[in-house]
Amino acid sequence: MRRTYTVLAWIIAAGVFVQAAAIAFGFAGMAGYVQGGGVVDKALVESQTAGNFTGELGFPIHAIVGGMVIPFAALALVVVSFLVRVPGARKWAAIVLGLVVVQAMLGYSITDLPYLGLIHGANALAVLLSSVQAARLVARAEARPTDSTVTASASV
Repeated sequence: MRRTYTVLAWIIAAGVFVQAAAIAFGFAGMAGYVQGGGVVDKALVESQTAGNFTGELGFPIHAIVGGMVIPFAALALVVVSFLVRVPGARKWAAIVLGLVVVQAMLGYSITDLPYLGLIHGANALAVLLSSVQAARLVARAEARPTDSTVTASASV
């Protein structure tokens, strides 16, 4: 279970990395498209056609990873945290899940309140850092000497 906990936490961290790369790819492609004379409007967005501009694939990747992969991994991390006997595992899993819920709410609200994008970006870094903290928690717990190993080495 410790390995599962660690892998789930690293999946969340990797998901944040993929999301950052995907959204940067999407917006860079869209900026190039607009600079070349293209128009991004409601009709283009609703056309559901691929290949309008380079980087367009970044937007659905960002949506899928942020809307499904990371939330499911965060929920699984909380479930697994109850089966892992590591101090702080539940706390960090709950922190990660809470930040992911806030991140999703911010992401779905950005179109109505664009300034939420500032918090959305900053919160993504919080999700990344807390998931790395959760992933490293198990390794640090395994590196700590237990009372029995300290007693055994002291009696030699």
